[in-house]
Amino acid sequence: MRQYLELLRELYNAALQNRRDAWRMAHKSISANAQMLELIGVREVRPEFLAIHTHLLQDVITRVKRALDAFFCRCKAGEKPGYPRFKGRGSYHTFTFKDAVNGNGASLVSGGKRVRLSGIGNVRFRKHRPIQGTIKQISVTLSGDGRWYVSFCCDGVPAKPLPATGVDIGIDLGITTFAAMSDGQMVDNPRFLKKERLEMLRSQRRYSNRTKGSHRRLKAVAVYAKRSAHVENCRRNFHYNVAKWLCESFDHIGVEDLNIKGLCKGFLAKQVHDAAWGQFILILVAKAESAGRRVVKVDARGTSQVCSRCGGSVPKTLSERVHRCPHCGYVAPRDINSAQEVFNRMGRILRGEVVDVGLLNDPRSPLLAPS
Repeated sequence: MRQYLELLRELYNAALQNRRDAWRMAHKSISANAQMLELIGVREVRPEFLAIHTHLLQDVITRVKRALDAFFCRCKAGEKPGYPRFKGRGSYHTFTFKDAVNGNGASLVSGGKRVRLSGIGNVRFRKHRPIQGTIKQISVTLSGDGRWYVSFCCDGVPAKPLPATGVDIGIDLGITTFAAMSDGQMVDNPRFLKKERLEMLRSQRRYSNRTKGSHRRLKAVAVYAKRSAHVENCRRNFHYNVAKWLCESFDHIGVEDLNIKGLCKGFLAKQVHDAAWGQFILILVAKAESAGRRVVKVDARGTSQVCSRCGGSVPKTLSERVHRCPHCGYVAPRDINSAQEVFNRMGRILRGEVVDVGLLNDPRSPLLAPS
């Protein structure tokens, strides 16, 4: 499987080089279908590619196409484009059998205890939960800590709706506390990266001081990768547990539509990355869809600068952690007030009302006041 990944990495770089040179030399754009047709000639010249299933080679071409499509989308949007880069040794981690629904290249065998991979054989794996629905694709991934994972992309997975609770909630995601609820509850931020920071710095320093390409450096990189994977796994497990609890307790869950990409460029970038709000929201949306719940994203602008009780404008700096409204006298922790404002905006969205934060000119505007 490692040999497959290295050959596919070589093919990826060659396909990217082919497209880049064609445009530089002749201003000609090569399509993905044209490159897939050239795979026949590649397998004749390079016999080692004959052992690799055709769909794995076609998947490499598809990945090159997606990388270039994303590049052109960023160019049109006026963002920093970032042309796709060539993949170095060990930087290609996944190969995918795209027609597993017909058993073409990969399928389950031995009563679901093994997976048959074309050119590799029957590989035993451990399931962390039963496979449901119809398997459409099968992907094999080598993680940074040296572990192999197989993932099944399934269609027709039955939903498991939970009984209605009749309770809704608004959530304010933060750094001091991971989540503040509109009902006053607080979820502590475990700060997994901060806990492992010293050990990760030591392991990172260890491999950076060793000679590139040496076996000692590779061993040190593996140690650092295992620590990083441990932090990632702990964080993901925490997100799943919080999302499960929210879906079991509430029918509608309001969250801020945060500009996480912009927040990652600020002075709190490390804390934002450690909290991983984007990953949590994705997990929460997936869990809610399976449980028959609804996640409502509201405009995040001004949630901490507005009084959730009277709708008045109460400007605050980031260091002010208590909300004190001069209009109605409401006093509450800053994060709780923000969560209550998220709850108010979610209610308006559910009722079909338009919430235009840009119209907040009057500090006592009733636009965002609860009805």
